Amino acid sequence: MDIKKADKNMIPVKFENDMYNFYDPRESEVFKIEGLPFLKANDNKYYRLDLREGHPFNDALAWLCKMPAGGQIHFKTNSKTIVVKVKNGSDFQMCHMTPIGQRGVDLYYKRCKDSRFKFFTSSMFNYPETEFESRVFTADEAEEKDIIINLPLYGSIDNILIGIEKDATLLPATPRKNDGKIVYYGTSIAQGGCATRPGMLGTNIMSRDMDYEFVNLGFSGSGMGEPFIADVINSIDNKKMVVLDYEANGGCNSSLEDHMEYLIDTIRNQNPTMPILVISKQPFTVDLFTKKDLARRKRLNKFQKDLVSKKQQAGDENIYFIDGRKQLPQKDYDEFFVDGLHQTDMGFYFVAKYLEKHLNKILSND
Repeated sequence: MDIKKADKNMIPVKFENDMYNFYDPRESEVFKIEGLPFLKANDNKYYRLDLREGHPFNDALAWLCKMPAGGQIHFKTNSKTIVVKVKNGSDFQMCHMTPIGQRGVDLYYKRCKDSRFKFFTSSMFNYPETEFESRVFTADEAEEKDIIINLPLYGSIDNILIGIEKDATLLPATPRKNDGKIVYYGTSIAQGGCATRPGMLGTNIMSRDMDYEFVNLGFSGSGMGEPFIADVINSIDNKKMVVLDYEANGGCNSSLEDHMEYLIDTIRNQNPTMPILVISKQPFTVDLFTKKDLARRKRLNKFQKDLVSKKQQAGDENIYFIDGRKQLPQKDYDEFFVDGLHQTDMGFYFVAKYLEKHLNKILSND
């Protein structure tokens, strides 16, 4: 039996297109696209790296950067319903991630009376379709609200159109309280594996809570910290902080130990006082029974801690270290993972809440 016959809530909601004006956020100044600083450099494609810059990106990195993890679309409207038309550029499916988290979008809203952004719903579509329409907000009354639409984590996106009722207002989003971008470089965990929907990505949670724009440079299996990554980070303007959290990939070979100091020094040379935060890998449940992995994690944790200490002793007052073992509560630690490596939504939530405290403290000292 088809699940849609058993449960009608599983059927994507259809809507009448003639009720809406549809907008391409890239073609209207009313919409603000965040988290994608290379958008214009890539001819308005939703890419996370500038593929025209000539960096020696390997095939995996050039492919992964087309997945707009951490990309957000901001605007304000009183439309009673909001709909989206999405065209994905990829159709693969991972067994340990939902189609919505991988290729869908979700919506958060904030009314005047609200103290924070709140989740409403996610796009619904029939897998494995790569082009779909979905209603992502509905209400009885026309009430002005700020909107965030979070873009896919593990699927590229060729196009997204946002539908607003024809008689509704459409205005620029309320400006963020905090200026500047926080650049987060990492691995598949940073990219969002395996959040059930885009809004549960760690950088998206922190962006909502801290009211900062985050640039997500997490690349699944490809967060190796190659020397050219420093140039990529340096090319992003108006940075407030850089976070380096890539041991889970770079520590699998000698890359982390060979290149991390170069990354730090190159970023620091162009950003003399900007905070740089190094985070070591959180323990994976699968590490517990493999002596080799456990020994490597301990060695690399010490390496990163000692490197940061070395820079501090040399006079760098704006470099910091966080031990990844402390990011998740120790009680029921094993319950925060999907596959022993990647986090559930609950894992992303607890890590984000832990990091927010430290990032806010660091930024308050800046």
